[in-house]
Amino acid sequence: MKITRRQLRRLISESMYDPMHGVKSLEEPYRGKIMTVLDDPDASPADRTQFHQLADTVTDYKDPRPGMPDDSMAGVKAQQEGYLSNAAAEIETYLPGFLNLPKDIIDAVVEFVFLSKNPVLHILLDEDMVEHEFSEDVHYRGTHFQEIQKPENAEAVAMMNDIRRNPKSHDVKFYYIYAAHSTYEGVDPFSRIDPQGFGDAQNGFFDGFFGEYKKVTTAQKYVIDPYSFDQAFIKIMRDLRPGHEEEVIN
Repeated sequence: MKITRRQLRRLISESMYDPMHGVKSLEEPYRGKIMTVLDDPDASPADRTQFHQLADTVTDYKDPRPGMPDDSMAGVKAQQEGYLSNAAAEIETYLPGFLNLPKDIIDAVVEFVFLSKNPVLHILLDEDMVEHEFSEDVHYRGTHFQEIQKPENAEAVAMMNDIRRNPKSHDVKFYYIYAAHSTYEGVDPFSRIDPQGFGDAQNGFFDGFFGEYKKVTTAQKYVIDPYSFDQAFIKIMRDLRPGHEEEVIN
C-alpha cells in the first residue's frame, strides 16, 4: 500500500520513540533492576539495548495489531528500518543516485529531512538570477541605500524585501545553500559526516554529502552545476519537511 508523504513523515517520527513496552509491563523487583541500567547515564548503548531486549523477553511482549511487525525493541528497530528505507527512496526521486551513497551519509540526510528538530537552511540569494529574471538593475535599485530612498524604486524595494524575507514563497532558482543545521538526538546530523573529522555541519553537507553524491549521481547536471544540487535539496525540504525554516543571509 502506498502512503502519502505526510503519512510517511508521521510514521517515521512516531517510530523513532522508544515505546519501552516490555519495561512498562514488568513488575517489581525486575522493573527496578532493569531501570537502574536504563537510567544510568554511564551505561553503554549496547547495555541499554540488551536490557530493553531482556524486558521484552521476560514479558513475552508482542505487538497485538494484526499484520504488523513485532513491536518489541528488536521489532521496532526492524520497523524503523522499513520507514527509513521508504524515506531514502523519497529523496532518491529528487537526487537520482542518492541510494548509492554510503549508509552513514544516507542516514544523516534522512535524519535531517525527516527526524531532526528545528531544521534551518541558511541560504544565499543569487543576485544574478534575480536580475536575469526581472531586470538587470532591480537588485541594485531595491537594495542600495541611495536607491531605496527614491519613490520610483518602491516596487523594486518591496520585491527584494519579499524575496529575502519570504524565500519559501519564491522559486528555488533564486537561492543556493550556505549551511544546513538541525538537531537529532543532541547532534547536528551533518556534523557526523564531516570528512575532515572536525564535526562541522557545513563541511558535512558540502564535503561529505555533496562531495560523495557527485561520485554516485546518475544526473550529471548536479556535478556540472552545484547550484542545481542546492536547489534540489531546498525543494526536498519544501516538499518533504514543509515546516522547516529558510533564512536568507545576504
